[in-house]
Amino acid sequence: MSERTSDSLLAARLVGSLGRVVAFEADPEVAGRLREHVERNEFGWIAVEQQAVWSEPRTVFFARTDPATSPDRGLGHVVAEDTGETISVSAVSLDEYTSSHAAPDFLKCDVEGAEVEVFRGARRLLTEKRPGIICEMHSEENQRALLEEFARLGYSCKPCGTNHVLAIPQ
Repeated sequence: MSERTSDSLLAARLVGSLGRVVAFEADPEVAGRLREHVERNEFGWIAVEQQAVWSEPRTVFFARTDPATSPDRGLGHVVAEDTGETISVSAVSLDEYTSSHAAPDFLKCDVEGAEVEVFRGARRLLTEKRPGIICEMHSEENQRALLEEFARLGYSCKPCGTNHVLAIPQ
């Protein structure tokens, strides 16, 4: 089971059947496995969205990880261009998604380097709904940019380990 799959199942246990968990998964194989775990655990309150999250609605190229490198394929990521080794994936912004779905109270973001793009597409959500956030950051540049953006939006940030940050609205 991938880390993101187990995170989604843990979130479902925490919110219980009166809550709601939405898990975005760009890799169709990983999304399928997550759906199997949701069904097996009878967690009808988890919605699995087989799409990437990005700064705007569009199609992105997704590089799947070789199972020899990452058996659960949990290290796949969006890339700038089609290399012949990529798949095309539909992407949605969090602002677009929450214009027609309930806004979350909390976000967990692990997008293998696309953190800045994800939160560029969530400015309205972060300004209006102000969910709490835990975000894994995959580079010092992303960390600097996101900490500045979160501060500008009125979030207080605290490190959680070496590459995660907890951002709470002030």
